[in-house]
Amino acid sequence: MVPETTTVPTENTAQRCKNCDSELLGEFCHICGQQDRHYIRSIFAVVGDLMGEISHWDSRFYRTMIALFMRPGFLTQEFVKGRHASYVPPLRLYFFVSLFSFLILTSLIDFTQINTTDELTDEQKVATEQALTQAQQELDEQQITAPVPVPTIPIDTSENLGDLTISMPFATPEQEAMIEEKVKYLLENPKLLVQRLVSLAPQMMLLMLPFWALFLKLMYPFSGRFYLEHLSAALHTHAFLLLSLSILTVLSRGSDYVTSVTGWLIVSDVVDWIENILLVWMISYMLFTQKIVYGQTWGWTLTKFALCGIGYTLLLTTAFILMVFIGILTA
Repeated sequence: MVPETTTVPTENTAQRCKNCDSELLGEFCHICGQQDRHYIRSIFAVVGDLMGEISHWDSRFYRTMIALFMRPGFLTQEFVKGRHASYVPPLRLYFFVSLFSFLILTSLIDFTQINTTDELTDEQKVATEQALTQAQQELDEQQITAPVPVPTIPIDTSENLGDLTISMPFATPEQEAMIEEKVKYLLENPKLLVQRLVSLAPQMMLLMLPFWALFLKLMYPFSGRFYLEHLSAALHTHAFLLLSLSILTVLSRGSDYVTSVTGWLIVSDVVDWIENILLVWMISYMLFTQKIVYGQTWGWTLTKFALCGIGYTLLLTTAFILMVFIGILTA
């Protein structure tokens, strides 16, 4: 009786690319570039890989955040030199910092405190009356005659808003009427406009970055740097600014809370000193970044730093006006 034999495959299918069926010489296919990796597997293996990716990214993340906050221009220089593996890429870093910053800002902004003059709460009215009464008592004790208060005339905002007219060169009368109605509604409900502007801020900041990089390109026409190098500098500096604003916001709200709970005024004084130091560091950081990245003399650096300040103010103002216009149209 002849023993049964098994057929041995001539080729090892595990060593061939699943995309183009080429023979694999390593982890990646040298023909199409696909990685030899099995994605259809147990959920435990996927979670394990995810935790590994997070821990690996965290090692770069902490190194990047320390360099971003403490070393002006360092990350931009490292990116230009091609040292990408040790730090988070500029665009990914900006997305993460902007998301983190705007989450903090939106969570710490109390929209209920945004009231019109006709929307004072009972507590605010009582506090105002107490402050006026206390001020009058102090004046009487010091025998100081207070000026006669000028009677205030109540203003009917609805009548003033009824006279509002908007004329736009490229809009039809129907569109102008629609915009007028939205403006009137937002003026009567300012909380909605503020919430809309805060939600639009990340998109406007991201839209502004390419124009700021173009402005830097025009400010340094003979630097020999490509546009993407200016864009990486813009991404890093804006990530630093957003991170600093988040720290300032957390410090301010945290000190107010601790002072209100404990009554320790020294906490507020210490935080005020820290905030002032951080504001000075923000301005110094931008100046040192411009000096380190572009390597010009201090005379040229200070001159262009002042011009960049003017240009950035104009760009920021334009972005804000555009953001308000979009906020009104989409409210």
